[in-house]
Amino acid sequence: MEIQPTPFTPRHPLLQKHLQYYYFLKTDSSQFETQYYAFPSTNTVLNIHQKAKCQIQDYHTRVFEDPSQPNLAIVQGMRELPLRAHLQGRLDKVTIIFHPLGLNHFLSVPFLEVAPKDSQLFTAWDALPEYHQFLNAFYATQDNTERAQTLEDFLLSVYRPFPEYEVLQEAITLLTQFDEELPVEEIAQHLKLHPRTFHRLFKKHVGISPVGYRKVARFRHSLNNKLVDAQFQKLTQLGYASNFYDQAYFNKVYKQFTGSNPSTFFSSIDTMANDKLIFQFVQEK
Repeated sequence: MEIQPTPFTPRHPLLQKHLQYYYFLKTDSSQFETQYYAFPSTNTVLNIHQKAKCQIQDYHTRVFEDPSQPNLAIVQGMRELPLRAHLQGRLDKVTIIFHPLGLNHFLSVPFLEVAPKDSQLFTAWDALPEYHQFLNAFYATQDNTERAQTLEDFLLSVYRPFPEYEVLQEAITLLTQFDEELPVEEIAQHLKLHPRTFHRLFKKHVGISPVGYRKVARFRHSLNNKLVDAQFQKLTQLGYASNFYDQAYFNKVYKQFTGSNPSTFFSSIDTMANDKLIFQFVQEK
């Protein structure tokens, strides 16, 4: 990639609670082109491009410059397969990485209605005058400090309390206690919900079942242990630390989520933005 994006941690305490970080990416050449795989995550990714078009297929999204087009926003839903991204031409975008449940605080409808697929156009803010005011102000400046402030001001203006947040956040906490995993039925009982009610509520606002979420979270937990904490040298230790019950299951999950076994995967990926972004770039033959 021509440009190494620099992550920004939200300044406002309220946004820190719901956003992990955001970054800006601008390319200056019509010849720019890159393709990479992004892997399943419990975070929600929202990209807002200036003057661009897109082609969205199953697990393959292409974005390319088009000066005749308005701004373009794409949101990624919860998924259990790698997503191929293809960027071309002069692009100028902001990418917002929301914590699990984070985007829900800035929506007026359930998350599943906004992001039922692996990738789709994001139109939830299109009817808001303040959204278009934000876009005009954001792209009117090239100063990243001003852009950061403009972005945060807009997000704060559309923030709304999410009523189900506390119970679902507790559910997520329990689902990601890998040292002592509770059955989903026990988690539902702890939350004083019928298992079917818990399943429907969770999928409605998270976009995936509780079992599916735990699977993605376990995968990401092992990634963090390997790449960020760097505390495990052997893959067998890495798998057990994230409570993969045996090496065969560890390999199976990595094959599903990344397309390759753990050893091949870790030797082929790139990290950017202070190791926050994990991509596998496609080498054209």
